[in-house]
Amino acid sequence: MYRRAVVSGALALATAGCVDRLHDVAASTPRDLGVRSRYVDGNPMVDSQSVLARPEELLTHAASFRSAATAGSALKPDATESREFVDRTEFVDDGGDAVLVIAQQLTVPEVKLRLGGISRTGDHSLRIAIDQGGVRGEIETDEPVVKTLLLRLTDERGPPERVIVVIGDGRAGITV
Repeated sequence: MYRRAVVSGALALATAGCVDRLHDVAASTPRDLGVRSRYVDGNPMVDSQSVLARPEELLTHAASFRSAATAGSALKPDATESREFVDRTEFVDDGGDAVLVIAQQLTVPEVKLRLGGISRTGDHSLRIAIDQGGVRGEIETDEPVVKTLLLRLTDERGPPERVIVVIGDGRAGITV
């Protein structure tokens, strides 16, 4: 019993503040693909580049970034949590090996987005499934709010060229 407590305590200390990492480990991904995610309740992106700038009927949006400069310019100045995530990303165009994908959805306030899984749909194409937690059944609202999931992707095959993001019934395709 004492050993279990020690192991549980050590695991809790080792993963403190790493809730995102636990979700990523559980997510289904190809072995040669590294991914980290961060859920943001709200809209860290400037409105002109976010889901809010899309036609009203498009509830799902995705954007990709290959450099720190372009990712930083797409974020609001007060988006501290998102900026910290971006600052820890070693972008492809800056000499690193990662790209950033930002997935957004207009939905009810109770929804939380979480990485469900990633699969290859071609040599340099990915399909990212994002789960909606917090509600069951059909989701309808008269006053939707923005929910955001930041994804840092590293691929041993090189950066993806095309990504399809699927959130519930919505999907968004982007060229990286």
